[in-house]
Amino acid sequence: MNKSIIIAIVFLAFIINACTKLDPLEAGNLVPKTVEEDANVPSITLSKTKLHIQKFGKADGTKVFILEGGPGNDFKYLLDLNKQVGSWSLLQNHEVIYHDYRGSGLSKRHPTSELTLDLLLKDFEELVDKISPNNKIIIIGHSHGGLLAAQYVNANPNRVKGVVFIEPAAFSREINNRTLNVYKPNFFAQDVNKILWFRQLVAANNHTQADYHFAVVASNYSDPLRGENCNFELVRLGMACNLAIGSDEITNSQYDFTSNLGKYNNKVLFISSDQSKDIGYDFQQKNQVVLFPKATHKKVEGTGHAGLINCRTDETLGLIKAYLQSL
Repeated sequence: MNKSIIIAIVFLAFIINACTKLDPLEAGNLVPKTVEEDANVPSITLSKTKLHIQKFGKADGTKVFILEGGPGNDFKYLLDLNKQVGSWSLLQNHEVIYHDYRGSGLSKRHPTSELTLDLLLKDFEELVDKISPNNKIIIIGHSHGGLLAAQYVNANPNRVKGVVFIEPAAFSREINNRTLNVYKPNFFAQDVNKILWFRQLVAANNHTQADYHFAVVASNYSDPLRGENCNFELVRLGMACNLAIGSDEITNSQYDFTSNLGKYNNKVLFISSDQSKDIGYDFQQKNQVVLFPKATHKKVEGTGHAGLINCRTDETLGLIKAYLQSL
């Protein structure tokens, strides 16, 4: 994460405590306001939630939904994919849509009981039906967003024209067990104990304070398994979403989104890094690429998990361009 975030947080905390005596729990004082707290934040209302959303590019073009990692991240770091490379960009012939999941970024906050993988899928299905009711879509999913992409393709294969998986998370609990302990934390570690302590904040429905503390921890955390420590920016993290989905759903459940992937006969693109040791190129090639009949797998050398988006953007976009032109 970009270190400017932690500097801004510390500066804001100084102002709150030393100067203006603002209430830290009042909306907007510790972390940016959500769509429920600020009517100026671009949003879309679904049947069970309200999401932060932004659209770019050609309004009548094929819809491309770009899904962020996490769980709990916002989509700001993905906006690098709007970049123009040479004379080409995604925005020329497509409408590119980003949204923060429920409980994440600037979207509506929910109790942990309403933050599950199944509900994220239902939200995404409803979002797609609203924005592209009569036409097939393209999905680009990074990390946990790749898991949601697989979940959607598995449930709605006829709605998807193409899908790009950028180093996605494991598509099933069984596949997840083959990673290098990425979801098997040391519960005696200091950072894990801090995160578990945050449960009391979430249980009190105090998302503002929980999200603030989560940002402080995340700004000083670097996963050695993921390779290159590439700086990127986030607006607001969702602590409850991270706990409920990242800890409970993924660690404890028996989720499986692979049952219909073999029936998806359109072309699929995987993009992976060589430095990510847990879910990088070798892991994807062995465990997930093989699930699709028409998958192509490309390796980006000299980078890691975040670097595929934020450090080697041109190379990643070049691979996406070639794939889209092949559909």
